Amino acid sequence: MKTNRAARLLVPALTILGALYLLFHLLFLWMYTNIDGYFYWAIGRYFTTGSYPFISPFIYAKPITVSPPLYGLFVSLIGTVPNGDVILHAFHILLITCTTLLLFKILTSMISRNLAALISFFFLIFPSNVIYTASMMTELPAQTAMTAYLYLTQKYMRSHKSSALGIMLVLSASMTLLKYQFIVLFVITFLFLLWNILVMRTKSPFLISCAIFGALIIGIWVNINHTVTGVWGLSDTKKMPFYTNFVWEGKYYPPENHPAVKALRKYVPVTADRYAEYWDLQDYILPYVDRNWSAVDELLGNVGVAAIATHPFEYVQNGIRIFIKTHGHRAPWWQNIETFGTRDPVQPLYCDALGTIKFCRPIIKTAYSYTLWNTYVRKSRSLYNAVIAPVLLFLFLPLLCIVLVARQWNKRIFALVYLSNLIPISYLAMTESRYLIPYYPLIIIISVLGAQSAVSYVRAMAHKIQNRA
Repeated sequence: MKTNRAARLLVPALTILGALYLLFHLLFLWMYTNIDGYFYWAIGRYFTTGSYPFISPFIYAKPITVSPPLYGLFVSLIGTVPNGDVILHAFHILLITCTTLLLFKILTSMISRNLAALISFFFLIFPSNVIYTASMMTELPAQTAMTAYLYLTQKYMRSHKSSALGIMLVLSASMTLLKYQFIVLFVITFLFLLWNILVMRTKSPFLISCAIFGALIIGIWVNINHTVTGVWGLSDTKKMPFYTNFVWEGKYYPPENHPAVKALRKYVPVTADRYAEYWDLQDYILPYVDRNWSAVDELLGNVGVAAIATHPFEYVQNGIRIFIKTHGHRAPWWQNIETFGTRDPVQPLYCDALGTIKFCRPIIKTAYSYTLWNTYVRKSRSLYNAVIAPVLLFLFLPLLCIVLVARQWNKRIFALVYLSNLIPISYLAMTESRYLIPYYPLIIIISVLGAQSAVSYVRAMAHKIQNRA
């Protein structure tokens, strides 16, 4: 009797604890940013004021669109109203709340309500989510958008209603302007939607309208990007990811007599580190190309492409290595956020102000605020490195494989969505566990499905053995 009563009270109790935690986060913690977050602010300021606020060493002749515009526009507007940091903080708390509720809704269709509540609660207070709820970065908004997409995916698989598919397409188009990597989701959803219209002959004006609207979202941004930067595409960065992924991260280089290397040597001497990141090498190039970022992208990107052409098999191996290593990598935040209360000489931005968004300023500040935060972040980093990274590497990846070969399509689709997003990142970016944050809810869903399949298989095998005996 007591057990049943406790089970009934679990969800309300966790709801109250979650609400108290979120209130504590709003009142006693704060927003912060870094150079990556500044790029979002910068592109937003450009579109709202017409002036791009360059910061050293990223000073170019034209605005850059390395960061998608959607979040930047939002924070730029927030930075014009009083107490922008409080509003932005409250918005992030709203996002993590929505993500948690959507995850709970998805999980309740797979496991018991109480177990779904427990998993969702621990997701809410997971250190990475605690820390990124305070960060002016797109990881948290992207996580919410991704969870909404997964919720709609599950809804569509159950009902096959065209309305869910149409909303998924428009959502994935909007998500692309939040993080460019979501273009994969948009392409897959768009092709599936076209298949429904042309092959399955789904006569739905709403579906056709969504297809047109989603394509317009992407098309309009591509045109705006070309107008601003002179480059056709989602951003003015075209080939640089190959350099970052294979030369800087992979440490592969084409022969010195390759035309791409010869072109680079006109600006970068042989004494420079051949595996340096672009922000170090661009200082050699920019003064001679009228500070044109596209020229840097072309020169270094050509070296990356040449390295791939020279070492194609190694490039395939490197992508696999990065995919695996990303799951076992270190905690997904910068160590300088463990030093709040002091000024970082490398990235002083993170405790300054951008408009009315004032960083490192809690609503209620105590004498222990910074000390408690720094200790929490440091201890969480140790916990992530010692526990979470190995769990992702040695437990999640096997469960991903189990779901991938599952007979049920409604299970396998989650694994395919995950791989379709992470594999391109592994071949276009460096090892960075931060890239997993938008996919945390998907990782949880896959883990639950994989565990269920594994348990079912073990039970079936045990039953067979018992029958034979």
